[in-house]
Amino acid sequence: MTLPTNTPAKNPFSLPTKALAEAVALEWQSSKKYTQAAMPLTALAYTAIDKIAPSKDNIVEVLMVYVDSDTLTYRATGSEDLAKQQEEKWGAVLKWVGLRFDVAWATTSGVMPVEQSPLLHKAIERYLQSLNEWELSAFCVLSSGFSSLVLAIAVFENHLSAEEAFTLSRLEEDAQARQWGRDAEAEARVRKMQEEIIVAEHFLRLLKLP
Repeated sequence: MTLPTNTPAKNPFSLPTKALAEAVALEWQSSKKYTQAAMPLTALAYTAIDKIAPSKDNIVEVLMVYVDSDTLTYRATGSEDLAKQQEEKWGAVLKWVGLRFDVAWATTSGVMPVEQSPLLHKAIERYLQSLNEWELSAFCVLSSGFSSLVLAIAVFENHLSAEEAFTLSRLEEDAQARQWGRDAEAEARVRKMQEEIIVAEHFLRLLKLP
């Protein structure tokens, strides 16, 4: 099957790397018609062209909300073991990203809001603006799935794999599941989210190949 010449919004369907084009072609060869579930790489490409390219500033503005609500900056209360895990595992990633941008991230306990410094906001905004529409398409999936810009950046910069970052993002939920049990419907949603995150990482890697 040949690739479509246009996106759903009738924009030219042109891909930035041969590696991505070949991977997308395999999706079209494996399915009779387009669906997001069957063609996740194609879906990310469509998002980049139709939704992100025309409104990059708006997308960056939406992502900036995570600066003050990043999962890794909100520590649990009531469980000493979980708080210790978060301090050790999340703290290590926050330290890395702090060095990456030369500015520290503030943390808090419980649900008390934390407001990061204007310097950090500016650094993250510059970083997000430096990404192109293809990178932002995958980045949106990562940051949403992790509820964390820090973890999305760690995956993007090859500091963590998507699997490692996903596990870190779920520390509190996994602790609760061990205590109260797991819900089948909730677990299905988690698996679907995990699959989307892995696809987003694959999409990013294909962008970095010729």
